[in-house]
Amino acid sequence: MTHETIVAVYDTAAHADAAVRDLDAAGFPPDAISRTGASSGTATPGAAPVREQGFWSSLFGGEPDHDTAVYDRSIESGSSILTVRAPAEHVAGVTAILERHNPIDIDERSNSYGLGRSASGAIPATAAATAAEPSYGSGEAVIALSEEQISVGKRLVDRGTTRVRRFVVEKPVEQQVTLQSERVSIERRPVTGNVASTPDFSDRVIEMTESDEEAVIAKTAHVVEEVVVRKEATDRVETIHDTVRREDVEISRDDAVATKPAASPLARPKI
Repeated sequence: MTHETIVAVYDTAAHADAAVRDLDAAGFPPDAISRTGASSGTATPGAAPVREQGFWSSLFGGEPDHDTAVYDRSIESGSSILTVRAPAEHVAGVTAILERHNPIDIDERSNSYGLGRSASGAIPATAAATAAEPSYGSGEAVIALSEEQISVGKRLVDRGTTRVRRFVVEKPVEQQVTLQSERVSIERRPVTGNVASTPDFSDRVIEMTESDEEAVIAKTAHVVEEVVVRKEATDRVETIHDTVRREDVEISRDDAVATKPAASPLARPKI
């Protein structure tokens, strides 16, 4: 498995500490993370670089170059340098974590130090640099080819809410009903002819009660309709369109005879 070394330079120990914590939380083993320069706390300008002979060679597999000179000057100024050794497929994740905590820009720092760039040096885009470690000892070099695979999952999406509310509506109604009224009428009429009666000069009272019928309203309720609320699930087949990437190689061979140039240190790709 091909491993790469990612380098980031931080001017403050707090930023370096935060990067180490995030790397640890992401599951990178402690022995894959190396820190050189100022420790946790306030960086001390002018501190001597904490490294031994061949330090950069052990990291990058080559002789010190322009970038390592910038690293040296940064350490002398009190900066912290983090190096992370990770498999090639984890380089993007490591770089994202390191970039999250404000690493310096190597070009800007190089210009501020007045350092020139060697012809073989690659111009970095940021302070996080990767150094590939190909295996040349066995006489072969390996290029890893990656391929993406698509995995389609499902998630529940709220498409709206159906609400059924029961409420009361009043409407006027009318109905005719026949009502009866009773009234007392008094009629006085003369007596004619011979009516056999015995006069009675005692008091007498006759009473009759008048009455009226009134309409009385009574209500009864009946269930006339039901509203049923339910959910129905239906299945559908949807075709998902996306793209996946894969790496390939283009092989070309130059059979022309040419003078072989002198070997020069490999330029490390900068992230």
